[in-house]
Amino acid sequence: MFDQPGSPVLTSVWPTGTASVATQLDEGGYHDATGTDTESMAPAIARHAIEVFTPPGGVVLDPDCGSGTTIVEALRCGRHAIGLTGQRRWWRLARANVTATKARGVFVDGMVLVLDRRPGTATAAATAGLTGRIDLLLTTLRRGPAGDLTAALERLNTLLTQYRHLVRPGGYVVVTCAPERHPAGHELLDVPSKIMAIGVAVGLAPVARSVALIADARQRRVRTYATAAERRAVAHAERALGHPIALPAHHTALVFRADPEAGSRVTALPVPPLPARRGLARLGDTARVLSNAA
Repeated sequence: MFDQPGSPVLTSVWPTGTASVATQLDEGGYHDATGTDTESMAPAIARHAIEVFTPPGGVVLDPDCGSGTTIVEALRCGRHAIGLTGQRRWWRLARANVTATKARGVFVDGMVLVLDRRPGTATAAATAGLTGRIDLLLTTLRRGPAGDLTAALERLNTLLTQYRHLVRPGGYVVVTCAPERHPAGHELLDVPSKIMAIGVAVGLAPVARSVALIADARQRRVRTYATAAERRAVAHAERALGHPIALPAHHTALVFRADPEAGSRVTALPVPPLPARRGLARLGDTARVLSNAA
């Protein structure tokens, strides 16, 4: 998707809704439990972002990877991948997905680490030689068990603050989010603008605000993949409010660039190879120490 080194082809609509997430997980050979991570990034969305914003052999980082769909899709695209998570439940599932993907003949590095959220985590990554080596930081806004939107945005701010320096000059940061509605009035909340503000505040340059389809658009009609429970909830809200409510048909993808002015010089040079496995192992060892000490 690169028309020249460092210059991806940007589009406002991502054609990522030709199949439901359940179908994508099934056809992709993911572990059956992956569907329980309802906040994971759809494989098609992850794959599109990786193909557009990274070169072959590039490095992808998801600092809040959940069940690991972003990591698996990076490996399948021939990119090296690192996933971080603070929950051992997701660590086990993401590791299972990565292991199964490698068993199918993927020959690039992929790892999933359990990390706490203290600043030492980022220091460990820098010590392992990853500063300025990440081509794409790709993640999604995760509400967590409590479903607190404010807390989710604060966590995203912490993640981008800690890990943005790992992205190479001219590299990309992509954050996706699902549509959010007010619990009473059901009007859409402008969460993407809040994410955009967070990215700007941590020093990233906004590049695009795109629509990543999670529905199939054919012959001027949109076919959604909403579950029966979601359809019943929308129908109930429509009756209560007296006006129609659209089913979710897309996620929003916010695209940023790290040090874009420096990128014009750096991207003309060959991308340095991924640090040796010893460096990645050192990051893993340090991460396990941090996790065990938490």
